[in-house]
Amino acid sequence: MTRENWTSSIGFILASAGSAIGLGNIWKFPYMAGENGGGTFVLVYVLCVAFIGLPVMCAEMLIGRHTRRNIINAMGKVERLSGSVGARFVLSTLSAGMAVAFATMEAWLPVALALAGVFLFAKKGFSVLGWVCTVVALAILSYYAVIGGWIVEYIRLALTGTLVPEAAGGVAAVEVAKTSQTAFAAYVASPWRVLWGFGVFMAVTGAMLLGGIRAGIERMSKILMPLLFVLLLVVIARSVTLPGAGEGIAFLLRPTLDAFTPKVVLMALGQVFFSLSLGMAITVTYGSYLHKEHNILRAAGWVGVLDTCAALLAGLAIFPAVFAVGLSPSAGPGLIFGALPAVFDTMWWGPFWAACFFFMLFIAAVTSSVALLECGATVFIERLRRGHKRGSRRTAVLIGFALCTLMGLLSVFSTADWGHLPWLGRAAEACMGDLYRGNWLDTLDNFASNWCLPFTALSTALLVGWAWTPRRAAPELLAAGEDWRALPALWGFLVRWVSPVGILLVFLYVSGFLGL
Repeated sequence: MTRENWTSSIGFILASAGSAIGLGNIWKFPYMAGENGGGTFVLVYVLCVAFIGLPVMCAEMLIGRHTRRNIINAMGKVERLSGSVGARFVLSTLSAGMAVAFATMEAWLPVALALAGVFLFAKKGFSVLGWVCTVVALAILSYYAVIGGWIVEYIRLALTGTLVPEAAGGVAAVEVAKTSQTAFAAYVASPWRVLWGFGVFMAVTGAMLLGGIRAGIERMSKILMPLLFVLLLVVIARSVTLPGAGEGIAFLLRPTLDAFTPKVVLMALGQVFFSLSLGMAITVTYGSYLHKEHNILRAAGWVGVLDTCAALLAGLAIFPAVFAVGLSPSAGPGLIFGALPAVFDTMWWGPFWAACFFFMLFIAAVTSSVALLECGATVFIERLRRGHKRGSRRTAVLIGFALCTLMGLLSVFSTADWGHLPWLGRAAEACMGDLYRGNWLDTLDNFASNWCLPFTALSTALLVGWAWTPRRAAPELLAAGEDWRALPALWGFLVRWVSPVGILLVFLYVSGFLGL
Protein backbone atom coordinates (compact mmCIF):
# COMPACT_ATOMS: atom_id res chain seq x y z
CA MET A 1 0.00 0.00 0.00
CA THR A 2 1.38 3.43 -1.01
CA ARG A 3 1.53 5.70 2.00
CA GLU A 4 1.18 9.48 1.79
CA ASN A 5 3.84 11.88 3.09
CA TRP A 6 3.93 15.51 4.09
CA THR A 7 5.27 17.57 1.22
CA SER A 8 7.44 19.76 3.47
CA SER A 9 8.67 20.17 7.00
CA ILE A 10 6.67 23.39 7.40
CA GLY A 11 3.52 21.54 6.33
CA PHE A 12 4.09 18.91 9.01
CA ILE A 13 4.86 21.53 11.67
CA LEU A 14 1.77 23.60 10.86
CA ALA A 15 -0.46 20.51 10.76
CA SER A 16 0.96 19.26 14.06
CA ALA A 17 0.63 22.73 15.57
CA GLY A 18 -2.94 22.82 14.31
CA SER A 19 -3.68 19.54 16.06
CA ALA A 20 -2.21 20.90 19.30
CA ILE A 21 -3.57 24.46 19.09
CA GLY A 22 -7.24 24.06 19.80
CA LEU A 23 -9.83 24.68 22.46
CA GLY A 24 -7.24 23.62 25.04
CA ASN A 25 -5.28 26.80 24.19
CA ILE A 26 -7.96 29.35 23.34
CA TRP A 27 -10.76 28.22 25.67
CA LYS A 28 -9.36 26.05 28.45
CA PHE A 29 -5.93 27.64 29.04
CA PRO A 30 -7.26 31.16 29.83
CA TYR A 31 -9.80 30.00 32.39
CA MET A 32 -7.31 27.55 33.92
CA ALA A 33 -4.83 30.42 34.28
CA GLY A 34 -7.56 32.62 35.70
CA GLU A 35 -8.42 30.03 38.37
CA ASN A 36 -4.80 29.19 39.26
CA GLY A 37 -2.88 32.39 39.81
CA GLY A 38 -2.42 33.87 36.34
CA GLY A 39 1.30 34.45 35.72
CA THR A 40 2.34 31.74 38.18
CA PHE A 41 0.30 29.15 36.29
CA VAL A 42 1.74 30.39 32.97
CA LEU A 43 5.35 30.04 34.19
CA VAL A 44 4.76 26.53 35.53
CA TYR A 45 2.92 25.57 32.35
CA VAL A 46 5.83 26.67 30.13
CA LEU A 47 8.29 24.64 32.23
CA CYS A 48 6.02 21.58 32.08
CA VAL A 49 5.77 21.88 28.29
CA ALA A 50 9.56 22.05 27.95
CA PHE A 51 10.60 19.30 30.35
CA ILE A 52 7.65 16.88 30.37
CA GLY A 53 5.36 17.51 27.40
CA LEU A 54 7.87 17.88 24.56
CA PRO A 55 9.89 14.73 25.42
CA VAL A 56 6.69 12.66 25.22
CA MET A 57 5.71 14.42 21.98
CA CYS A 58 9.12 13.52 20.49
CA ALA A 59 8.61 9.92 21.59
CA GLU A 60 5.24 9.77 19.85
CA MET A 61 6.59 11.35 16.64
CA LEU A 62 9.49 8.92 16.77
CA ILE A 63 7.20 5.88 17.04
CA GLY A 64 5.14 7.04 14.07
CA ARG A 65 8.08 7.99 11.83
CA HIS A 66 10.07 4.82 12.58
CA THR A 67 7.19 2.38 11.99
CA ARG A 68 5.17 4.31 9.35
CA ARG A 69 2.07 2.51 10.53
CA ASN A 70 -1.20 3.33 12.26
CA ILE A 71 -1.11 3.70 16.05
CA ILE A 72 -2.12 0.08 16.74
CA ASN A 73 0.50 -1.55 14.53
CA ALA A 74 3.09 1.08 15.48
CA MET A 75 2.86 0.38 19.21
CA GLY A 76 3.03 -3.35 18.64
CA LYS A 77 6.07 -3.05 16.36
CA VAL A 78 8.02 -0.87 18.82
CA GLU A 79 7.31 -3.38 21.59
CA ARG A 80 8.67 -6.17 19.41
CA LEU A 81 11.73 -4.09 18.53
CA SER A 82 12.42 -3.47 22.19
CA GLY A 83 12.51 -7.19 22.98
CA SER A 84 11.33 -6.37 26.50
CA VAL A 85 9.66 -9.18 28.41
CA GLY A 86 8.49 -6.97 31.27
CA ALA A 87 6.78 -4.15 29.33
CA ARG A 88 3.43 -5.94 29.20
CA PHE A 89 3.62 -6.69 32.90
CA VAL A 90 4.16 -3.00 33.69
CA LEU A 91 1.24 -2.02 31.45
CA SER A 92 -1.06 -4.56 33.10
CA THR A 93 0.07 -3.38 36.54
CA LEU A 94 -0.78 0.23 35.67
CA SER A 95 -4.20 -0.88 34.47
CA ALA A 96 -4.75 -2.82 37.69
CA GLY A 97 -3.79 0.24 39.71
CA MET A 98 -6.36 2.30 37.81
CA ALA A 99 -8.98 -0.37 38.52
CA VAL A 100 -8.28 0.00 42.26
CA ALA A 101 -8.52 3.79 42.03
CA PHE A 102 -11.81 3.59 40.13
CA ALA A 103 -13.18 1.11 42.66
CA THR A 104 -12.59 3.59 45.49
CA MET A 105 -14.75 6.05 43.52
CA GLU A 106 -17.44 3.42 42.75
CA ALA A 107 -16.89 4.08 39.03
CA TRP A 108 -17.91 0.58 37.96
CA LEU A 109 -17.77 1.03 34.18
CA PRO A 110 -14.16 2.30 34.30
CA VAL A 111 -13.37 -0.53 36.75
CA ALA A 112 -14.60 -3.06 34.20
CA LEU A 113 -12.62 -1.39 31.41
CA ALA A 114 -9.44 -1.30 33.53
CA LEU A 115 -9.80 -4.97 34.52
CA ALA A 116 -10.32 -5.92 30.88
CA GLY A 117 -7.16 -3.96 30.16
CA VAL A 118 -5.21 -6.02 32.70
CA PHE A 119 -6.00 -9.18 30.70
CA LEU A 120 -5.69 -7.67 27.22
CA PHE A 121 -2.42 -5.86 27.91
CA ALA A 122 -0.91 -9.07 29.27
CA LYS A 123 -2.07 -11.04 26.21
CA LYS A 124 -1.64 -8.57 23.32
CA GLY A 125 0.70 -5.95 24.72
CA PHE A 126 1.08 -2.43 23.44
CA SER A 127 -1.02 -2.94 20.32
CA VAL A 128 -4.00 -2.82 22.70
CA LEU A 129 -2.71 0.52 23.94
CA GLY A 130 -2.96 1.68 20.32
CA TRP A 131 -6.63 0.74 20.33
CA VAL A 132 -7.08 2.64 23.60
CA CYS A 133 -5.48 5.76 22.07
CA THR A 134 -7.73 5.50 19.01
CA VAL A 135 -10.92 5.11 21.05
CA VAL A 136 -9.90 7.99 23.34
CA ALA A 137 -9.27 10.25 20.31
CA LEU A 138 -12.71 9.49 18.85
CA ALA A 139 -14.39 9.85 22.25
CA ILE A 140 -12.75 13.25 22.77
CA LEU A 141 -13.88 14.35 19.31
CA SER A 142 -17.47 13.34 20.15
CA TYR A 143 -17.75 16.00 22.87
CA TYR A 144 -15.17 18.37 21.38
CA ALA A 145 -17.46 18.76 18.36
CA VAL A 146 -20.32 19.77 20.65
CA ILE A 147 -18.24 22.69 21.95
CA GLY A 148 -17.34 23.39 18.32
CA GLY A 149 -21.07 23.58 17.65
CA TRP A 150 -21.41 26.19 20.38
CA ILE A 151 -18.76 28.24 18.57
CA VAL A 152 -20.71 27.96 15.30
CA GLU A 153 -23.79 29.31 17.07
CA TYR A 154 -21.85 32.20 18.60
CA ILE A 155 -20.40 33.12 15.20
CA ARG A 156 -23.98 33.33 13.93
CA LEU A 157 -25.02 35.47 16.90
CA ALA A 158 -22.05 37.80 16.41
CA LEU A 159 -22.72 38.23 12.69
CA THR A 160 -26.41 38.97 13.31
CA GLY A 161 -25.66 41.39 16.17
CA THR A 162 -27.56 39.31 18.74
CA LEU A 163 -24.63 38.06 20.80
CA VAL A 164 -25.76 40.11 23.82
CA PRO A 165 -29.48 40.02 24.68
CA GLU A 166 -31.22 43.34 24.02
CA ALA A 167 -32.37 43.51 27.63
CA ALA A 168 -28.75 43.91 28.68
CA GLY A 169 -28.18 47.13 26.77
CA GLY A 170 -27.02 50.13 28.77
CA VAL A 171 -26.25 48.31 32.01
CA ALA A 172 -22.92 47.56 33.69
CA ALA A 173 -20.63 44.95 32.16
CA VAL A 174 -21.01 42.69 35.20
CA GLU A 175 -24.77 42.63 34.70
CA VAL A 176 -24.31 42.03 30.98
CA ALA A 177 -22.07 39.08 31.82
CA LYS A 178 -24.75 37.61 34.10
CA THR A 179 -27.34 38.00 31.36
CA SER A 180 -24.99 36.41 28.80
CA GLN A 181 -24.26 33.48 31.12
CA THR A 182 -28.00 32.95 31.61
CA ALA A 183 -28.52 33.03 27.84
CA PHE A 184 -25.69 30.53 27.33
CA ALA A 185 -27.14 28.17 29.94
CA ALA A 186 -30.51 28.35 28.19
CA TYR A 187 -28.84 27.63 24.85
CA VAL A 188 -26.96 24.49 25.93
CA ALA A 189 -30.13 23.26 27.65
CA SER A 190 -31.88 23.27 24.25
CA PRO A 191 -30.43 20.25 22.42
CA TRP A 192 -32.23 20.96 19.17
CA ARG A 193 -30.52 24.36 18.99
CA VAL A 194 -27.13 22.80 19.80
CA LEU A 195 -27.64 20.00 17.29
CA TRP A 196 -27.39 22.11 14.14
CA GLY A 197 -24.08 23.68 15.18
CA PHE A 198 -22.73 20.24 16.12
CA GLY A 199 -23.75 18.95 12.67
CA VAL A 200 -22.06 21.87 10.88
CA PHE A 201 -18.85 21.42 12.84
CA MET A 202 -18.69 17.66 12.19
CA ALA A 203 -19.44 18.21 8.47
CA VAL A 204 -16.56 20.69 8.13
CA THR A 205 -14.23 18.28 9.97
CA GLY A 206 -15.15 15.36 7.72
CA ALA A 207 -14.88 17.42 4.53
CA MET A 208 -11.35 18.56 5.36
CA LEU A 209 -10.22 14.94 5.76
CA LEU A 210 -11.54 13.72 2.44
CA GLY A 211 -8.66 15.42 0.60
CA GLY A 212 -6.11 13.27 2.44
CA ILE A 213 -2.83 14.35 3.99
CA ARG A 214 -1.48 16.64 1.26
CA ALA A 215 -4.59 18.04 -0.43
CA GLY A 216 -6.66 18.10 2.76
CA ILE A 217 -4.91 18.49 6.11
CA GLU A 218 -1.59 20.01 4.97
CA ARG A 219 -3.10 22.49 2.49
CA MET A 220 -5.74 23.72 4.94
CA SER A 221 -3.22 23.94 7.79
CA LYS A 222 -1.00 26.22 5.71
CA ILE A 223 -3.98 28.56 5.29
CA LEU A 224 -5.75 28.29 8.63
CA MET A 225 -2.82 28.41 11.05
CA PRO A 226 -1.40 31.75 9.81
CA LEU A 227 -4.97 33.10 9.71
CA LEU A 228 -5.47 31.97 13.33
CA PHE A 229 -2.45 33.95 14.50
CA VAL A 230 -3.46 37.00 12.45
CA LEU A 231 -6.92 37.01 14.06
CA LEU A 232 -5.36 36.54 17.50
CA LEU A 233 -3.16 39.59 16.94
CA VAL A 234 -6.16 41.61 15.68
CA VAL A 235 -8.17 40.85 18.81
CA ILE A 236 -5.13 41.49 21.05
CA ALA A 237 -4.58 44.88 19.41
CA ARG A 238 -8.08 45.91 20.48
CA SER A 239 -7.97 44.23 23.89
CA VAL A 240 -4.71 45.75 25.17
CA THR A 241 -5.73 49.28 24.15
CA LEU A 242 -8.82 49.29 26.39
CA PRO A 243 -8.61 51.53 29.50
CA GLY A 244 -7.42 49.45 32.45
CA ALA A 245 -6.05 46.62 30.27
CA GLY A 246 -2.63 46.82 31.93
CA GLU A 247 -3.94 45.08 35.03
CA GLY A 248 -4.97 42.09 32.93
CA ILE A 249 -1.56 41.94 31.22
CA ALA A 250 0.18 41.99 34.61
CA PHE A 251 -2.13 39.25 35.92
CA LEU A 252 -1.21 36.99 33.00
CA LEU A 253 2.54 37.62 32.78
CA ARG A 254 3.67 38.43 36.34
CA PRO A 255 4.25 35.33 38.51
CA THR A 256 3.72 35.71 42.25
CA LEU A 257 5.17 33.50 44.94
CA ASP A 258 1.93 33.57 46.94
CA ALA A 259 0.04 31.87 44.11
CA PHE A 260 2.54 29.01 43.80
CA THR A 261 1.19 25.75 45.24
CA PRO A 262 1.66 22.06 44.39
CA LYS A 263 -1.91 22.09 43.04
CA VAL A 264 -0.96 24.77 40.49
CA VAL A 265 1.90 22.56 39.28
CA LEU A 266 -0.35 19.54 38.82
CA MET A 267 -3.12 21.55 37.16
CA ALA A 268 -0.57 23.02 34.72
CA LEU A 269 0.84 19.57 33.98
CA GLY A 270 -2.64 18.19 33.35
CA GLN A 271 -3.29 21.07 30.96
CA VAL A 272 -0.10 20.19 29.05
CA PHE A 273 -1.48 16.76 28.07
CA PHE A 274 -4.70 18.23 26.70
CA SER A 275 -3.04 21.22 25.04
CA LEU A 276 -0.26 19.28 23.27
CA SER A 277 -2.65 16.46 22.28
CA LEU A 278 -0.48 13.85 23.99
CA GLY A 279 -1.70 10.28 24.38
CA MET A 280 -4.42 10.68 21.72
CA ALA A 281 -2.61 8.92 18.84
CA ILE A 282 -2.47 12.22 16.93
CA THR A 283 1.30 12.73 17.05
CA VAL A 284 2.02 9.08 16.26
CA THR A 285 -0.38 9.24 13.30
CA TYR A 286 1.04 12.49 11.93
CA GLY A 287 4.59 11.25 12.56
CA SER A 288 3.90 8.16 10.44
CA TYR A 289 3.59 10.42 7.38
CA LEU A 290 6.95 12.14 8.07
CA HIS A 291 10.02 11.68 5.83
CA LYS A 292 13.30 10.42 7.28
CA GLU A 293 15.06 13.65 6.33
CA HIS A 294 13.03 15.69 8.82
CA ASN A 295 14.46 16.40 12.27
CA ILE A 296 11.96 15.39 14.96
CA LEU A 297 13.58 17.46 17.72
CA ARG A 298 13.36 20.61 15.61
CA ALA A 299 9.78 19.88 14.50
CA ALA A 300 8.58 19.13 18.04
CA GLY A 301 10.30 22.25 19.32
CA TRP A 302 8.49 24.42 16.79
CA VAL A 303 5.16 22.78 17.60
CA GLY A 304 5.75 23.44 21.31
CA VAL A 305 6.69 27.07 20.65
CA LEU A 306 3.66 27.71 18.44
CA ASP A 307 1.33 25.94 20.86
CA THR A 308 2.60 27.91 23.86
CA CYS A 309 2.52 31.19 21.93
CA ALA A 310 -1.09 30.54 20.95
CA ALA A 311 -2.03 29.95 24.59
CA LEU A 312 -0.25 33.12 25.74
CA LEU A 313 -1.75 35.17 22.91
CA ALA A 314 -5.20 33.87 23.82
CA GLY A 315 -4.59 35.07 27.36
CA LEU A 316 -3.52 38.48 26.05
CA ALA A 317 -6.68 38.62 23.95
CA ILE A 318 -8.94 37.82 26.90
CA PHE A 319 -7.56 39.03 30.25
CA PRO A 320 -6.86 42.69 29.42
CA ALA A 321 -10.43 43.03 28.16
CA VAL A 322 -11.87 41.15 31.13
CA PHE A 323 -10.04 43.40 33.62
CA ALA A 324 -10.88 46.52 31.61
CA VAL A 325 -14.62 46.00 32.17
CA GLY A 326 -14.27 44.85 35.78
CA LEU A 327 -15.06 41.16 35.39
CA SER A 328 -13.49 38.29 37.34
CA PRO A 329 -10.65 36.36 35.63
CA SER A 330 -11.72 33.21 37.51
CA ALA A 331 -15.07 32.87 35.73
CA GLY A 332 -14.17 29.27 34.84
CA PRO A 333 -15.39 27.52 31.66
CA GLY A 334 -17.99 30.27 31.19
CA LEU A 335 -15.26 32.85 30.63
CA ILE A 336 -15.54 32.57 26.82
CA PHE A 337 -19.26 32.09 26.32
CA GLY A 338 -20.49 34.03 29.34
CA ALA A 339 -18.09 36.83 30.23
CA LEU A 340 -16.63 37.74 26.83
CA PRO A 341 -19.94 38.79 25.22
CA ALA A 342 -20.10 41.46 27.93
CA VAL A 343 -16.60 42.58 26.94
CA PHE A 344 -17.50 42.84 23.26
CA ASP A 345 -20.65 44.76 24.17
CA THR A 346 -18.47 47.57 25.54
CA MET A 347 -16.34 47.85 22.41
CA TRP A 348 -16.75 50.04 19.38
CA TRP A 349 -17.68 47.71 16.51
CA GLY A 350 -18.35 45.05 19.14
CA PRO A 351 -20.06 42.54 16.80
CA PHE A 352 -17.08 42.70 14.42
CA TRP A 353 -14.56 41.94 17.19
CA ALA A 354 -16.80 39.20 18.51
CA ALA A 355 -17.05 37.60 15.06
CA CYS A 356 -13.25 37.74 14.68
CA PHE A 357 -12.74 36.13 18.07
CA PHE A 358 -15.22 33.28 17.60
CA PHE A 359 -14.05 32.61 14.04
CA MET A 360 -10.52 32.38 15.43
CA LEU A 361 -11.82 29.94 18.04
CA PHE A 362 -13.52 27.94 15.28
CA ILE A 363 -10.24 27.62 13.33
CA ALA A 364 -8.43 26.40 16.44
CA ALA A 365 -11.18 23.87 17.15
CA VAL A 366 -11.51 22.48 13.64
CA THR A 367 -7.76 21.94 13.08
CA SER A 368 -7.70 19.84 16.25
CA SER A 369 -10.89 17.95 15.40
CA VAL A 370 -9.46 17.04 12.01
CA ALA A 371 -6.42 15.52 13.73
CA LEU A 372 -8.62 13.54 16.12
CA LEU A 373 -10.70 12.11 13.28
CA GLU A 374 -7.58 11.34 11.22
CA CYS A 375 -6.37 9.02 14.01
CA GLY A 376 -9.40 6.81 13.56
CA ALA A 377 -9.45 7.20 9.77
CA THR A 378 -5.83 6.01 9.45
CA VAL A 379 -6.63 2.90 11.48
CA PHE A 380 -9.79 2.19 9.46
CA ILE A 381 -8.04 2.73 6.10
CA GLU A 382 -5.23 0.30 6.85
CA ARG A 383 -7.51 -2.26 8.50
CA LEU A 384 -9.97 -2.21 5.60
CA ARG A 385 -7.21 -2.52 3.00
CA ARG A 386 -5.61 -5.38 4.87
CA GLY A 387 -8.96 -7.17 4.97
CA HIS A 388 -10.21 -6.97 1.40
CA LYS A 389 -8.02 -4.42 -0.44
CA ARG A 390 -10.97 -2.07 -1.04
CA GLY A 391 -10.58 0.29 1.87
CA SER A 392 -10.67 3.93 0.84
CA ARG A 393 -10.18 7.20 2.67
CA ARG A 394 -13.80 8.15 1.98
CA THR A 395 -15.09 4.96 3.59
CA ALA A 396 -12.76 5.30 6.58
CA VAL A 397 -13.71 8.94 7.15
CA LEU A 398 -17.41 8.09 6.95
CA ILE A 399 -16.97 5.32 9.54
CA GLY A 400 -15.18 7.65 11.94
CA PHE A 401 -17.66 10.44 11.23
CA ALA A 402 -20.63 8.18 11.98
CA LEU A 403 -19.13 6.82 15.22
CA CYS A 404 -18.25 10.28 16.55
CA THR A 405 -21.61 11.73 15.57
CA LEU A 406 -23.52 8.98 17.36
CA MET A 407 -21.35 9.34 20.48
CA GLY A 408 -21.66 13.11 20.30
CA LEU A 409 -25.45 12.96 20.49
CA LEU A 410 -25.10 11.84 24.12
CA SER A 411 -23.20 15.03 24.92
CA VAL A 412 -25.66 17.17 22.95
CA PHE A 413 -28.68 15.89 24.85
CA SER A 414 -27.05 15.43 28.26
CA THR A 415 -26.15 19.12 28.69
CA ALA A 416 -29.86 19.73 29.34
CA ASP A 417 -29.29 17.80 32.63
CA TRP A 418 -30.51 14.64 30.93
CA GLY A 419 -34.01 16.16 30.80
CA HIS A 420 -34.63 14.46 27.47
CA LEU A 421 -33.04 11.11 28.43
CA PRO A 422 -33.50 10.80 32.23
CA TRP A 423 -33.08 7.03 32.32
CA LEU A 424 -29.73 7.31 30.53
CA GLY A 425 -28.63 9.99 32.98
CA ARG A 426 -29.35 7.72 35.93
CA ALA A 427 -27.44 4.89 34.24
CA ALA A 428 -24.44 7.16 33.59
CA GLU A 429 -24.37 8.31 37.21
CA ALA A 430 -24.56 4.71 38.48
CA CYS A 431 -21.78 3.54 36.12
CA MET A 432 -19.37 6.45 36.60
CA GLY A 433 -19.67 6.99 40.38
CA ASP A 434 -17.55 9.89 41.62
CA LEU A 435 -16.31 10.52 38.07
CA TYR A 436 -19.81 11.68 37.15
CA ARG A 437 -20.05 15.44 36.51
CA GLY A 438 -23.76 16.09 35.98
CA ASN A 439 -23.81 15.51 32.20
CA TRP A 440 -22.06 13.25 29.75
CA LEU A 441 -19.93 15.97 28.16
CA ASP A 442 -18.25 16.97 31.44
CA THR A 443 -18.07 13.36 32.62
CA LEU A 444 -16.37 12.15 29.44
CA ASP A 445 -14.03 15.16 29.49
CA ASN A 446 -13.06 14.36 33.09
CA PHE A 447 -12.48 10.67 32.33
CA ALA A 448 -10.56 11.25 29.09
CA SER A 449 -8.47 14.29 30.06
CA ASN A 450 -7.63 13.43 33.68
CA TRP A 451 -7.33 9.64 33.43
CA CYS A 452 -6.98 8.25 29.91
CA LEU A 453 -4.50 10.81 28.54
CA PRO A 454 -2.07 10.58 31.48
CA PHE A 455 -2.31 6.76 31.29
CA THR A 456 -1.52 6.58 27.57
CA ALA A 457 1.18 9.27 27.82
CA LEU A 458 2.85 7.48 30.75
CA SER A 459 2.70 4.14 28.91
CA THR A 460 4.30 5.71 25.83
CA ALA A 461 7.09 7.28 27.89
CA LEU A 462 7.78 3.93 29.58
CA LEU A 463 7.73 2.07 26.25
CA VAL A 464 10.27 4.40 24.61
CA GLY A 465 12.28 5.36 27.69
CA TRP A 466 12.64 1.94 29.29
CA ALA A 467 11.70 -0.81 26.82
CA TRP A 468 13.03 0.54 23.52
CA THR A 469 15.57 2.72 25.43
CA PRO A 470 16.90 6.15 24.40
CA ARG A 471 20.17 4.59 23.21
CA ARG A 472 18.38 2.80 20.38
CA ALA A 473 15.63 5.35 19.82
CA ALA A 474 17.61 8.62 19.91
CA PRO A 475 19.16 8.34 16.41
CA GLU A 476 15.62 8.38 14.99
CA LEU A 477 15.15 11.89 16.37
CA LEU A 478 17.58 13.34 13.85
CA ALA A 479 17.36 13.78 10.12
CA ALA A 480 19.44 11.54 7.89
CA GLY A 481 23.11 12.51 8.07
CA GLU A 482 22.87 14.61 11.26
CA ASP A 483 25.06 13.79 14.25
CA TRP A 484 23.93 15.76 17.30
CA ARG A 485 24.80 14.53 20.76
CA ALA A 486 23.71 16.86 23.54
CA LEU A 487 20.00 17.26 22.70
CA PRO A 488 19.25 13.55 22.10
CA ALA A 489 21.01 12.75 25.39
CA LEU A 490 18.92 15.36 27.21
CA TRP A 491 15.77 14.00 25.58
CA GLY A 492 16.68 10.49 26.72
CA PHE A 493 17.07 11.63 30.33
CA LEU A 494 13.78 13.54 30.30
CA VAL A 495 11.70 10.82 28.66
CA ARG A 496 13.19 8.14 30.91
CA TRP A 497 13.01 9.92 34.26
CA VAL A 498 11.37 13.34 34.35
CA SER A 499 8.27 12.78 32.19
CA PRO A 500 7.16 9.50 33.83
CA VAL A 501 7.55 10.96 37.34
CA GLY A 502 5.58 14.09 36.40
CA ILE A 503 2.79 12.08 34.80
CA LEU A 504 2.65 9.72 37.78
CA LEU A 505 2.18 12.69 40.12
CA VAL A 506 -0.81 13.79 38.03
CA PHE A 507 -2.22 10.28 38.35
CA LEU A 508 -1.87 10.32 42.11
CA TYR A 509 -3.44 13.77 42.32
CA VAL A 510 -6.54 13.09 40.21
CA SER A 511 -7.07 9.73 41.94
CA GLY A 512 -7.11 11.42 45.34
CA PHE A 513 -4.10 9.54 46.68
CA LEU A 514 -2.06 12.76 46.65
CA GLY A 515 -4.12 15.17 48.70
CA LEU A 516 -3.23 18.84 48.32
